[in-house]
Amino acid sequence: MTATLVVPILNELRGLRAVMPRVPVLDQILVVDGGSTDGSVEWCIRQGYEVLIQRRPGMRAALQEAWNKARGDVLVTFSPDGNSDPARIVPLLSAMAARPAPDMVIVSRYLDWARSDDDTPLTRAANRFFTHWINRLFNGHYTDALVLFRAYRRELPERLGLLEERSPAWERLVGRYISWEPMLSIRVAKAGCRVAEIPGDEPPRLGHGRPGWLLPESRIRHVRVGLAMAWLVVEEWLFKKGAR
Repeated sequence: MTATLVVPILNELRGLRAVMPRVPVLDQILVVDGGSTDGSVEWCIRQGYEVLIQRRPGMRAALQEAWNKARGDVLVTFSPDGNSDPARIVPLLSAMAARPAPDMVIVSRYLDWARSDDDTPLTRAANRFFTHWINRLFNGHYTDALVLFRAYRRELPERLGLLEERSPAWERLVGRYISWEPMLSIRVAKAGCRVAEIPGDEPPRLGHGRPGWLLPESRIRHVRVGLAMAWLVVEEWLFKKGAR
């Protein structure tokens, strides 16, 4: 089993310097840049990482474009801003290699001993709210359906339709604000794929503010993200009930 680590970045120089030296040796490390101006790309090139410059904005587009360049049997999506703990990469891949082999393994912030240092009471409640409804509407069994840090078989995005282009309005109002992890969780559940979770702490972000009481001080537009997530769940339930 070969693995590709997909690392989306946008002005992540501080996080890259702190996190990437702790990443284990993998078959492919693919950095996907969304338009950094802080020297992130230059730093990655100096370290010898493979860098892909995005053609379209947004995390969803980053993962779609990375899929075309990934060579591994398994994709691991990883945040270099401090949110993803590199120490969980090896246990994550070990879980993917278990028998019977799962199609996807999630590093859950809410399983067993794991905790999120990036959560606020509001974001924690929102994460649990959406995970609950994904479980209830699509017969999932997740503790964390939204987190980026996970591994899955390379063929899953294509088989489950995540590579399809949507309407310009959908991509602007939904696809621009959320990554494909919620849709992946929903469609994996609908298709009856094998899923496992392992616990993993979510450290605070580096270089993007700090957690506040209601919303973190970050560049993420949490209200728009929440609205886009809500529409995605409703749309998948109303119009795409059958497993693909």
